[in-house]
Amino acid sequence: MIGRWLMNKILDPLPVWLQVAIVLALFSPVAWNYVFPSEETAFVLHNHTERPISEAVLDDIWVGNSPAFNGYSTGSGVICCAELNKEKVDVRWRLSVTQNQYDSGVRGEDREKEVLIPDRRDDDFYLHVHIYPDNEVRLVWSETRQSELQVIRGKEAQDNVIGKSG
Repeated sequence: MIGRWLMNKILDPLPVWLQVAIVLALFSPVAWNYVFPSEETAFVLHNHTERPISEAVLDDIWVGNSPAFNGYSTGSGVICCAELNKEKVDVRWRLSVTQNQYDSGVRGEDREKEVLIPDRRDDDFYLHVHIYPDNEVRLVWSETRQSELQVIRGKEAQDNVIGKSG
């Protein structure tokens, strides 16, 4: 009721053509996005290594950083949004070090690998970038922030991952 009264007070003094223009300006972006949906992608980085990843990049798209795998979760935050309309991407990442690793002589390293982008279903919005100790990179689409390859277990998972790289 108050909204109708307020709209009448604002729109009544305006000419009809201006009222129509305002309504079109307000609702045309909504209609455009409904008719022509965007192919934007959000990115989630998953680190399956015992070393932190200080940055990861798909072609020219920064997809985040991630702490070393702690045995409980491999996922980082979501980086949003960019369009990704390719069949292959060049994945570059920088393996960083923890203080204990630095003290033992391990230093940061840059890695790179070309990876095929899997097929995307209509509802998929998140591209999960999984980086493993043997420089393997796997990409997985998902409707949610959870990936089918995401590890959420415990100490035995950490021992398995770190045991593979050592």
